[in-house]
Amino acid sequence: MEENEKKNPRVLYIALAISLAIISVVIIAATVAKRNSTTPPIDNGGDINAGANSDTLPDFSMPVSGDLAIDFSDSVPVFSQTMNDYRTHLGIDISSELGAPVACVADGVVTNVWNDPFMGTSVSIEHAGNAVSIYKNLDSEVAEGIVIGASVKKGDIIGAVGETAMNELAEEPHLHYEMKINGKHVDPKEHLPIPAPKPEGEGNANGENGTTNEGSANGGASGTNNGASTENKQ
Repeated sequence: MEENEKKNPRVLYIALAISLAIISVVIIAATVAKRNSTTPPIDNGGDINAGANSDTLPDFSMPVSGDLAIDFSDSVPVFSQTMNDYRTHLGIDISSELGAPVACVADGVVTNVWNDPFMGTSVSIEHAGNAVSIYKNLDSEVAEGIVIGASVKKGDIIGAVGETAMNELAEEPHLHYEMKINGKHVDPKEHLPIPAPKPEGEGNANGENGTTNEGSANGGASGTNNGASTENKQ
């Protein structure tokens, strides 16, 4: 009787060990089968993330309508009217009207929306080819739906030209636009269809005509005021 009682626990332990071994074998077999199974490709519906690792850069469009005001300069310091000093300029300033719509330059995904203490309301968008477009000096209110992670298409409005950049307040209304490729700032002009500058003298001719008309209408007072204005600027 005592011998049978001693054997029963041993039998139970052996049965339990065998059961655990069988369960382990089943789990391992299922895991191996899952790893070896072929997963069909996922149709991403044209999601920009599918081409995020592509080395091919997209065709970029202009972010805002306007003329080039201040050029890109990552090595030679340029004079800052606002700060009254010389400093590098890691983007280009495109002059435009205050409140002019600012558009995304290519399909992409919004990676950041923030208020830069020096450059104001800013938005960054990642594109194919490991490119990032950066829009600064925007109006304090960006367009609806422009949040981190949002997919945007080329030409989508992301905001408007503002006056939020403390470092560039002395300039005329403009968009400060930067571009990075592989994490390094590049000259945006090399990737944007910058409009050709107006022929030299075209703007001056209009200005001279305007001055002449003003002088003929107002007599010598106009010339006197213009002279005083020029003296103050100097």
